Formats: sequence, C-alpha cells, structure tokens
Amino acid sequence: MDDFRISGPVHLRSKDVNWTCPNDQRVVVASLVQASYITEKDSVAGLVKPELLATAWCEHFHFDFIEVLRDDKDSSVCGCIFEFKPPFPRHPLAPRFVVALRGTMPDQRHGIQDIWLDTRVFFGGINKSTRSQTCLNAVRKLISNYQPKDIWLAGHSLGASIATVIGKYFMKTENINLKAFLFNPPFPSISADLFPNVYICKTIFKVGVSFFTRNQHNKSREEFLKLITWNPYLFVNPRDTISASYIPYFKRRKELEGTVIGSLEQSVAAYTSFREICGEFVVPGSEMPHLLPSAILAVNRNECLEKSHGIHQWWQQDASLEIHECEFKLEIF
Repeated sequence: MDDFRISGPVHLRSKDVNWTCPNDQRVVVASLVQASYITEKDSVAGLVKPELLATAWCEHFHFDFIEVLRDDKDSSVCGCIFEFKPPFPRHPLAPRFVVALRGTMPDQRHGIQDIWLDTRVFFGGINKSTRSQTCLNAVRKLISNYQPKDIWLAGHSLGASIATVIGKYFMKTENINLKAFLFNPPFPSISADLFPNVYICKTIFKVGVSFFTRNQHNKSREEFLKLITWNPYLFVNPRDTISASYIPYFKRRKELEGTVIGSLEQSVAAYTSFREICGEFVVPGSEMPHLLPSAILAVNRNECLEKSHGIHQWWQQDASLEIHECEFKLEIF
C-alpha cells in the first residue's frame, strides 16, 4: 500500500488534473493524506532520500513538502503541509497549500496517543488537544501570509476530526471559509436510522436541557449558525461503522423538515450534544466535531471494497460516488 507505483493513482497524471472537477481534486488530496501517513512510517524506519516512499505520493502531482507537523506528546508525524509547484501556470482553482492530517495508526509507537485522541473525538475535547492546537497554529501561520482561498484542509479519520475543528474555528472566529476534504470522519453519536425512536427522544430531551442551560445553548446556537456557509466535503462509506452515520444525520434532517420534531431539531437541538454540554463543565470550550449545519456529502457505493474505512478507496478510479448537497434550513421555533 505504501509504494505509489503499485497502489497509487497512477491513472491520473499531473498535467491531466482538472482542477474544476471535484473527482480529480479528491484523488489528489487523498494522495497527499496518504503521503502524511507514509511520512511517519518513513520517519520510524529511518529512511532518507532517495529511499523515502512518501515523496512519490506528492511529487507525482507536483506538490512539495514544506513542513512536517509533529505531535508534542509522542513526536510522531501527525500531518504535513504541501505546496503546489507545477512547472506550468497554476490553475486559479488549484490550491497553493494543502494541510493533510493522518488518522489513527494503531501500533506500538502511536497506539496510546492516537487512541487517547480518538476517545476525545467521541467524548469531547479534541479541539483542546495539543495535536489540534499544533495543526491549528500551522494553519493560522499560513493564513497570515497567504489568501485563504489558496489553503485547503484535508484529513482522514482522526485527522478528519482535527481538520473539522480547525475549519470550524476559523469560520466561527474570523469568518474564513477554508475548503476542506474530510475522509471517513468519525460520527460519535446515535444513528438516526438504527434507533429512530431514541433519536426523537434525544431531540426532545435536548430541547428540555436547553432551557436549563440557556447561556450555553445561546452560545452554541450562535456559533453553529456561523457555520452555515461552510460546506466541507465529507467522504463516507455506508459500510464504515465509524463514519456512515453522517448519511442518516443529514437524511433525517431533510425528512423531518416541516414536522414538529424537525422544527425542534432545527431550532434548538441541532446546535449541541449531551457530551458537549457535559464537557463544558469539565473542559470549558470542549467541542464535538460532528455537529455540522451544511456539507457536500459524497457516499461511496462501491460494494467491492474490503476496507470501508481506508483512505485508499478515495483515489481509486472506479469509485462510485453519490453526491448530496446538504444545506441547513433555519426554522424559528
């Protein structure tokens, strides 16, 4: 899987990339996320040029490494910043920089720190982790020197959650809309399809709780509404238990439009989660990354895939994607 010549998207040559085509964008960005994974593997193996395997994954599309991001806790490579340096004029819709963040690597070197961060995704507070802060500061530095439209965010799994909180942060605090590609982002909540009655009860209960935590609710609502114009790309596989619940998350919201439960969800319950409310008392400012008002949801319907949570599926030539533009419609309750 690490050798670009064997498993990479060799079908797409750099000069043939159509930067107006979302599919070509997906292939290139997924390759850069893979490069961030392999950069850490190269580092552990002690490889140096020309032996580095990660290089081919970015240089094939004329991207260069400009910075390696490391986790303060275990010094592992958690992401990379790439700069697009084509030998021809850069297309106006192409990025200049891509910040690509890897996901969980459950081995002896990374297992403890990565799994600890996974728990913070599912129970709240990933935005307060040192890894998130390291990546956010790197993006802030880019924004201070370059135009936001030239900076893209990308991540897979855990990295997608971190990219999400970074994108949300800049929308909420500075109204900066960064293009984001989120591959298999974890959805740490009850699926609306698996337990529809529980989902309805939870919505009603959150409405009740909001009356007792009005200040927190108003703050969450204000921040949530600032995200309406942010439309990150969410790439999910319906067979992936970690991210598939995004499908019913947006589907149920559409189905409930115009109903009483839908009005409660849109006007009160959509803005926060139980864990976010509880986390506020433990770690102020804790955030659940999966709460999104809008997104472009890309569902991979290719049933031949064995690893539905793998990054590799997103650069495959035969990916069968079903695209849904999910917009949040504000209702007054």
